[in-house]
Amino acid sequence: MGRYDSCWVLQNLEVLKLRDYAFIGSEWEPTEGEFCQLKVLLLEETELVHWKADNIHFPRLQKLMDFHCWKLEEIPSGIGEIPTLEMIEMDNSSHSAANSAEQLLEEQQCLGNESLINFASMIHKA
Repeated sequence: MGRYDSCWVLQNLEVLKLRDYAFIGSEWEPTEGEFCQLKVLLLEETELVHWKADNIHFPRLQKLMDFHCWKLEEIPSGIGEIPTLEMIEMDNSSHSAANSAEQLLEEQQCLGNESLINFASMIHKA
């Protein structure tokens, strides 16, 4: 597959599941326009520590799941600014990442995003 083809695939991808160390490295900063259609993002058992993302990186994200990502320091605050975001689900993640998700949910509640707040109870700290 050529470079043009792989860019097209990423731009049209709706579900991305990074499991069992499929993502190697401590930092991830996606490129704007790379995941234009992404609706579901699963991070499970990665070495990710620093995730630098904003609402422009995942403009259509609906569901974020973070399972067993013990090293991840925080959920980027810009993720909470995605208007389509409906759910953040975490289990066995770092305390700091869970705390950042809870803060993000509180901020969304203040902004009136009740659809996201309905899933606040799904956050579980390790």
